[in-house]
Amino acid sequence: MITRRTMYMMLSIGVLLSPISCLNAQITMEPQYDMYTDPDHTGAHPAAELWVANYDPAGNHQRIMIMFDLSSYMGETVDSAFLNLDRFFGCPSGDPTHTKIYAITEPWNESWPENVHISHDTVEWASYTFSSNGWHRINITSLVNAWLSGTVTNYGLVIQALPGNKFSKFYSREASPSVRPYLELFGYNSVGEENNAREISYIIKAVPNPFYSTCQINVPEGATVEIFRTDGRKIYCVKNSRSLLIWEPPESIGSGVYFIHAIHGEQTAIKKILYFKK
Repeated sequence: MITRRTMYMMLSIGVLLSPISCLNAQITMEPQYDMYTDPDHTGAHPAAELWVANYDPAGNHQRIMIMFDLSSYMGETVDSAFLNLDRFFGCPSGDPTHTKIYAITEPWNESWPENVHISHDTVEWASYTFSSNGWHRINITSLVNAWLSGTVTNYGLVIQALPGNKFSKFYSREASPSVRPYLELFGYNSVGEENNAREISYIIKAVPNPFYSTCQINVPEGATVEIFRTDGRKIYCVKNSRSLLIWEPPESIGSGVYFIHAIHGEQTAIKKILYFKK
């Protein structure tokens, strides 16, 4: 069991793309800042708690703000990223709170005025329903990779409840170490080429990376080109390819990390790419 207070890298076998074996790394970190805003009430905000609600009859419109310091990992990509929150209260009687997650668009710290909601973008980076007390693990992979690539400036995220939803309350970074929020990063790897143990005499070029619609792939002429998901499923294959390929992901493909695998004779190379679906 990985302790929450520890920040480290652990190597283990991750994606298996025959004949490719990629290493998967894990990093955990606690927030640099976290707080919640409440425009309807002033001076009654426990520092060790994070509240979210959007319920007009009681005048409860709290939003959670969280920011992680990812400056050491800029230019990298991750296979997956999860925000972990420990809920200790749901109102009434443990009812669920349906939420959406947006990227904050202005700088802040914990001196931010508690009665002013912060600005955020309109992209729904994740949605999540908090339906019980205890730990919740929210997939925010696309948002983290957007921060790391510089596509979105990392001012953190805001958790906003849907209209009509009552309280969920969580522990903040000021709470006991065993219940503080934390971020997990899996598959931490450079955007550069990841190759297996064979001798490599060429490099796959893929531009742009990250990309939104199409990706230009440069490999030696005559190579076999395959594209895999992180779970090892092959989604694209071209044999005896030309040196320049244009890959346009099908509608069924979602945002995320993919691997280009090129085989040319006895040589092979692999490249990680990041796709943001519009």
